[in-house]
Amino acid sequence: MSSYLDEDYDQIARTLREELGLDRDIWLDVLDALRRMKHCGYLRDYVCLPDNELPGAEAKFVPDERKIYLRTSTYQAAEQGEAHARFTVAHEIAHCALYHQHTRKRGIAVGAIEKKVPSIGRDEKQADKFAAAFLAPSHRAAFNLDTTPTQLAQRFGLSAPTAKARAEELAGMYRRRHNIRRDLPRGVVDFLVAKRREGYSVTSLPSEDVVAMRVRQPKYEGEVCPNPSCGAAKMIRIGTHLVCDACGARTGDD
Repeated sequence: MSSYLDEDYDQIARTLREELGLDRDIWLDVLDALRRMKHCGYLRDYVCLPDNELPGAEAKFVPDERKIYLRTSTYQAAEQGEAHARFTVAHEIAHCALYHQHTRKRGIAVGAIEKKVPSIGRDEKQADKFAAAFLAPSHRAAFNLDTTPTQLAQRFGLSAPTAKARAEELAGMYRRRHNIRRDLPRGVVDFLVAKRREGYSVTSLPSEDVVAMRVRQPKYEGEVCPNPSCGAAKMIRIGTHLVCDACGARTGDD
C-alpha cells in the first residue's frame, strides 16, 4: 500500500504491539520493543555504534541487513526515557514494520536524498506517523475532543511537537468514528450566513448552522444603514464592506 489513513497506521501499530506482547504498556519501553522484534524475527539485529560512526543520523534501518543501527547516545537517552530518543527508536522500528526499502545515506543532506529518491520523503512521513501511533495508540489514549496535547505527552512520554501532531490525528479519527463534523471557523460561518441572507445560494453551510447563527447576537458596528427606507443601526462587517442585518443593504468596499 503506497499510502495509509491515520486509522491504518493505528491498526498496524496496534498489531505490532500485540505481536510483541507490549500492548498493555502505556509508556512503551522502545528498547524492549527492539529486543522483542529481534526475538520474533522482525529484525536480524540492532547495533549500538559510537556517535562518530553515525555522523549523519541518530539511528538508521538498513533493509538489506534487517538491522537497526543506533548511536550510543541515542540508546542511552532512550534508556533514560528521553522523549526525542524514544521517538527516534520508534521511527526506525516503523521503517522495519512498514517494509521500507531505502536507507538514508550518511554524509548526504536530507533534501538531496529526497530529491534523488522521492519515495524516501514519503517513507519518512509514514515512519513519523507510525511511530506516533506505536507510542500513543488510540485504544490506550482514553481520547476525547477535550484531551490536550500536554495530557498526551504526559501519558505516553511524547515531545510537545509529537503530542500536538498526534492529538490532531486522534481528533480526526474520533470525529470520523463518531460522525462528528468539524466546526467551521466563526468568521467563515458569519460570511456564509451573510451571503445566504443576501440571497446567494450557499450549499456548504447546513441549514442548522444558519438557525444557530440567527439566535446569536450579531456584532453590530454602530453605524446606521445607508438605505433611506431602513435607517437601522444594524450594520455588520463582512470582509471589506458593511451589510445591514435588517434589510440587507451593503456599503462599498473600504
